[in-house]
Amino acid sequence: MTMSDHSTVVGVFTDDAEAEGAVDELRRVGFSDDEITISRRGATTGGFMESLKSLFKGQGTTTATTADDFTRLGVPEQDAGYYQGELDAGRTIVLVRAAGLQQQALGILRQHGAYDVTMRQP
Repeated sequence: MTMSDHSTVVGVFTDDAEAEGAVDELRRVGFSDDEITISRRGATTGGFMESLKSLFKGQGTTTATTADDFTRLGVPEQDAGYYQGELDAGRTIVLVRAAGLQQQALGILRQHGAYDVTMRQP
């Protein structure tokens, strides 16, 4: 998985169930909703306010469709276009702000089937 200078770990999933499993495990080990962002085609979910919105109207959404959106979420600029392409292809992207716990987050994402820019798998 990719780790930026801001300690953001990124994983790409071809299966939504695997992504949800990874997010559940991240939460179980202590990562908060504010540290986890799930990007799906046309929407980004995560964080306290988005979780609160989801209680009232299903899944909260904030559009994340450009490389700039990923950069703002902590993805290195040189990798953001790759993740935009993966999102456009219908994949799910999980970003974890894991300051000091990058290896733990990385292990959980990989355990649940994630890949990243360094692996370039479909």
